[in-house]
Amino acid sequence: MREKVPPRSALEAALQKRRGYKHFDVPLNAKECERLVSDPIAVSRHAFFPFLRLDIVRPRIKRLASGKLQKSSKVRDIRYAAHADAAIYAYYNFILADLYERALAQAGLQEEVIAFRPLGRSNVDFAKEAFDWVASNTPCVALGFDVKDFFGSLDHSLLKRAWTRLLAESTLPVDHYAVYRSLTRHASVELIEARKALGISRTALEKKERICEASEFRSVIRAGGLIRVNGSGKGIPQGSPMSALLSNIYMLNFDKEMSEAARYVGGYYRRYCDDILVVVKTENVADFKRLVEDKLARLMLTMQAAKTLECVFTPLADKPLQYLGLVFDGSRILLRSSGVARYYKKMRAGVRQHTKAKAMDGGTPLVIQRQKRLLQQYTEHAPEYQRSYPSYVKRVSAATGSPAIVRQLRHHRRRFKKLMDE
Repeated sequence: MREKVPPRSALEAALQKRRGYKHFDVPLNAKECERLVSDPIAVSRHAFFPFLRLDIVRPRIKRLASGKLQKSSKVRDIRYAAHADAAIYAYYNFILADLYERALAQAGLQEEVIAFRPLGRSNVDFAKEAFDWVASNTPCVALGFDVKDFFGSLDHSLLKRAWTRLLAESTLPVDHYAVYRSLTRHASVELIEARKALGISRTALEKKERICEASEFRSVIRAGGLIRVNGSGKGIPQGSPMSALLSNIYMLNFDKEMSEAARYVGGYYRRYCDDILVVVKTENVADFKRLVEDKLARLMLTMQAAKTLECVFTPLADKPLQYLGLVFDGSRILLRSSGVARYYKKMRAGVRQHTKAKAMDGGTPLVIQRQKRLLQQYTEHAPEYQRSYPSYVKRVSAATGSPAIVRQLRHHRRRFKKLMDE
């Protein structure tokens, strides 16, 4: 049954985050926010704005069997909600998260599901735990599975069923249904298209309180056909305050069944979003490959066979296990080579942006003016309050007890100096 009095902490979750981005509405003050999110009738009648859509292109580098590096790019479709909508999502996310954590505890799954939960541990900790388990249970085989277009493939009817089951209801209450409907049959507007249609530059948008007034939204955005509605019957937007939790709720029965199966054969199971890790003995490998594929198919999800990893440890691995940004070969823990390559690419681009710039301030080259900042950004000389990749590498090396990780960046000072001298 639903709690008749909304938990105060859920309201605090809706209020605590100040969203500074521009959208089709303006941020709510505390009283307006409380009046909206804590009233189920108001939520059920709320008119949700379209999400703003932004494509993030991330370069990817993969080392082929020949030793050559293959370059490609991955496009992530990120969407973010209007201010009032985001407050509603944060409020209902808190309520569902509490119920979800109770369901995990009841099923004994607190350790198996490791993404999007307040566990107080990092991906490095999770990877180290998995590698330690493998090292202590050799000979064994580590299987890594990846789900194709995970968030874009979540079936709406199955999501609704899982959501309803978590609430212990026979059907979704009207307010929850309104939230569910806004996330499944979600509408979106591409940000740059919206700016162009409204004749607003990026600089001008920063000075405005909102992207446009309600009248302009109707006459330009809606009438101009800029709104795209998801009518596919599957998929939820990445970037909403609820998407991560809903993906976990969707996979709850899958996690129960996979965990039980792994425990039955003395194996190991972990799921980080769409990244599934199973470690079992050789004789169980074929069964678990079929099991994962079958269980995913029942959820209308597709396993990417080309990305399935099968690493045999005896105790050394026939091929390294890549997991959560780290690599384990049965002896050493290392950083993924693609991450190191990405760091060097950013260093090269960042330094050259200044070395190729025109002289400024009485002829002093820009690179000389910014030398200290570049040094802190791309070497281990960053102050404690500033993040840099070399300082991150040192922390990972210490957390995993792997000095080999630091050695992967042993030439970074030489490369930095060479770029500065060009």
